[in-house]
Amino acid sequence: MSRGRSFAIALALGFALAGSARGEATFVSSRALLARLQPGRRAEVTLRWTPPSPPGAPVRAVRATLALEPPGRALVGVAATGEKVTLRPDGGEWLQPAARQVVRLAPGHAVVAMRWWTMLAAGRGANERRLERRHYRLVLPATPTATADSADVWLDAAGLPARLTLDDGLGGRQDWLLSGWRFAHARGEASFHLHAPPGYETFDMP
Repeated sequence: MSRGRSFAIALALGFALAGSARGEATFVSSRALLARLQPGRRAEVTLRWTPPSPPGAPVRAVRATLALEPPGRALVGVAATGEKVTLRPDGGEWLQPAARQVVRLAPGHAVVAMRWWTMLAAGRGANERRLERRHYRLVLPATPTATADSADVWLDAAGLPARLTLDDGLGGRQDWLLSGWRFAHARGEASFHLHAPPGYETFDMP
């Protein structure tokens, strides 16, 4: 799995968890999103990022659509490749047209973003600090099993996340740009299941 795709999966599940959390978040950086992403509602946003490239390789930005519905459902679709990743509390699927395969996923593949977005949604477990107008930093204290870490969130004029800088799970930092938030009625759980087309193989993610 490439770095960009692996963290896209993590980010998707993290957003889904944020949308499914109960109670009002105390963090300013997630308050507007949680207020609009209630049960029975759906959020969609355009997601853009530039995965790390090997030295000398061309730098290619990735554009995707992220859809969210509580409780805990997320779907990432990359139009240029036809790839889709869906995540639910019981796992999910990754459709890869280029390889003609579907990979079954488990929630454990999204541990990094689950940590951050659970913090954002629940409003506890981390410290939020305002750095400048619409720019906040969340600091997660060190524990016996993890070192201290931080995430930066920039908000748009409506208070919705417009840019994230997070640990990429591989020792680096990754910027994610989010734009064009849209909210509508939920489509239901069936829209977050992917099935292998004829001729595709199905595997479990190691």
